[in-house]
Amino acid sequence: MKHLLKIGTVNWVHFQNPTKEELLNIGEDYDLHEIIIDDIVDQTTQDKIDTYDNHIFMVLHFPKYDYANKRYKSNEFSFILGKNFIITITSLPSNNIEKIRQDYIDETTDLEDPEKYKISPYYILYKIVDMMYDKTLDLLTKSNKDIMLLEEDIFANSGVNKKLLEEIMVKKRNLVFLKHNFIFQGEIIGEMQKTIEKFYDGQLDLYFEDISYKLDKVDNNITIQSKNVTSLTEVYNSLMSIKINSILARLTVFTLIIGTMTFIVGIYGMNVKLPMGEWDSAFLIIILLMTILSFTLGIIFKKRGWFE
Repeated sequence: MKHLLKIGTVNWVHFQNPTKEELLNIGEDYDLHEIIIDDIVDQTTQDKIDTYDNHIFMVLHFPKYDYANKRYKSNEFSFILGKNFIITITSLPSNNIEKIRQDYIDETTDLEDPEKYKISPYYILYKIVDMMYDKTLDLLTKSNKDIMLLEEDIFANSGVNKKLLEEIMVKKRNLVFLKHNFIFQGEIIGEMQKTIEKFYDGQLDLYFEDISYKLDKVDNNITIQSKNVTSLTEVYNSLMSIKINSILARLTVFTLIIGTMTFIVGIYGMNVKLPMGEWDSAFLIIILLMTILSFTLGIIFKKRGWFE
C-alpha cells in the first residue's frame, strides 16, 4: 500500500510490503538503481547503507513483538533519500510511521517559516529512526520488569516448575534476537551521519548524535538484561539441584528403612533354625521389632536433617 505526503518541496512516499511492480514503478519515477529494487524485494537480513550519485539507500531492522507467540519479529525498514524526496518501506505494518507523519504535519504547518532542516528528507529519517529506538527502549523497559517478576517467582516457587523454566528460556531467546538485531547498527548509524554530510549542508549533527546515544542505551539494556537472565538461569538450576538432592535424600532414607526390614524378613525366611523360630508369638515379635527399628531409624535420620 502506497502513502504519499508532500511537505513543502519534499515528497515522502511510504510503502508497506510493496509488490515488485510497485517498486519498479517507484524506481522509474525517482530514477533508482536496479540494485536497490532487488535488495528490497529480497529483504536482506543485514543492515546496510549504500551511496549512489544522487541518493542514499539504507536498511535497518527493528523488533516488532508478537504477543501471541511471545517472540520478536524483524521489521525491515528500507530508506531511500534524495535531494527532495524520501521513500520508506517496511516489511511489516508499523503504527509509528503514521504517527510520525501526523506529528511532522502538525510540527511544520503551525510554523510560518519552518526551519530548513525540518522539511528535509534527512530530518524525516531522523524522526523515524529516533522513534523506533524510543519504541525499542519501551519494549526493553517492559522486558526488564518481566525479568524482575521472574526473579520473584523463582524464589517463591517451592518445586520444579516447567512453565517458569519456559518463561526464562523465552526471555533468553528474545534477548539473543535483540542482540543480533542491533549488533551492527552502530556502524551503520556512524556511516549514515558521514554520508549525509556529503549530500546535505544543514545542521543535523546533534540529532544524529542523539540517535547514537539512544542506540548505546539499547545495547547497554540488552547486555544488562542478558546477564540478568543468565544469572536467573544459574539460580534456577541451583535451586532445582538442591530440591532434587533433597528428594534423592528422602528416597535414600526410605530405601534404607525398607532394606533393613527386608533383611530381617529374608533371615527369618530361610529354612534353618533361628532364635524365636518355634515360638507361637514369633511373627508378632518380628513385626514389632521391625516397626520399632523403622521408627528408630526415622528419628535418627530426622535429627541428622536427612528429611530436609
